[in-house]
Amino acid sequence: MVAKTRRQLAKLALLLLALLLLLAAILLCVFLIPRHHRRPLPPASPPGNASNPDDSIVAFDFSPYLIMYKSGRVHRLDGTARCSAGVDEATGVTSKDVVLDSGTGLAARMYLPPSLGSRRRHPVLVFYHGGAFVIESAFTPLYHAYLNGVAAKARVVAVSVEYRLAPEHRLPTAYDDSWQALNWVARNAASGPEPWLRDRGNLSRIFVAGDSAGANIAHNMAMRAGTEVLDGGAAITGLLLLDPYFWGKQPVVGETTDPARRHQYEATWSFICGGRYGIDDPRVDPLSMPASQWRKLACSRVAVTSSGLDDFRPRGLAYAAALNGSGWDGEIEQYETPGERHVYFLDRPKDPNSIKELAFVTGFLTRE
Repeated sequence: MVAKTRRQLAKLALLLLALLLLLAAILLCVFLIPRHHRRPLPPASPPGNASNPDDSIVAFDFSPYLIMYKSGRVHRLDGTARCSAGVDEATGVTSKDVVLDSGTGLAARMYLPPSLGSRRRHPVLVFYHGGAFVIESAFTPLYHAYLNGVAAKARVVAVSVEYRLAPEHRLPTAYDDSWQALNWVARNAASGPEPWLRDRGNLSRIFVAGDSAGANIAHNMAMRAGTEVLDGGAAITGLLLLDPYFWGKQPVVGETTDPARRHQYEATWSFICGGRYGIDDPRVDPLSMPASQWRKLACSRVAVTSSGLDDFRPRGLAYAAALNGSGWDGEIEQYETPGERHVYFLDRPKDPNSIKELAFVTGFLTRE
């Protein structure tokens, strides 16, 4: 009887040992398998208003930039990070933030290159950031880094404009903010009180520039300056368009003819401006302007850059050709980077192609 009991206990012990070994194997699988072998969970949607069913219904999907819900709530998917102004260790450029209009919140980040021991005046660069009119900021790390680099290499006093974004503020708000900022720069470069512009800015050498949607804004500012006088009697010396965002109803040579792709650009433009302007409006399609309008472009020099794999490349090239054939009395420069995508130089500033493009930008801003 005792022997039988001992045999039963031994079997039970073996069974318990087997169960413990199985449990240990399961735990090893869970904790020792590398994390990157597991399928990641999709990002969670931002919390909405549980009492409002429209807060979870998508009204417009503008991925990868933002999603707008039927309630009006906007979830930005990119371009929301912020960084502080100050002295950039890599370039020695000093930056600071200024409020241009406390009523609307219009602001800017200014950049001053390191002193060379003289009080000579620097060219003034008014820069408008990209982001499809709906994301990014003058205060995001992406543009802060880019403007530090430009200010250091070109030795310009730069003013990066913080205009209001769609869809909370549909076009023409961004254009109106940008025009107000340009006039603020012109006034201060002439007589102050902003010391970086009054004491170090050269009123006779003002450049207007931007990338993507910001290039669209820069073009429209130069056009507006052709019919409205800038404060302080200032004039725009040069217009620098980096991978400009232009589109139109009919494709130009080399542009996609895919109906779905073209409809997408038309729909997003309508979203940006709230349906106020059609896709053939000169604000987004300068090619719709007659030659007489092109001749009002208020600057003496224009530079247009393009990237080989960019959907907007063909219309940027057509822009330069149309301006050249319009009778406009100025100088046009073009720069192209084959094999690169839209505004590649922002994401990869240390790449050889980005360094070459920055050299072109610097040359355009510094050439007398």
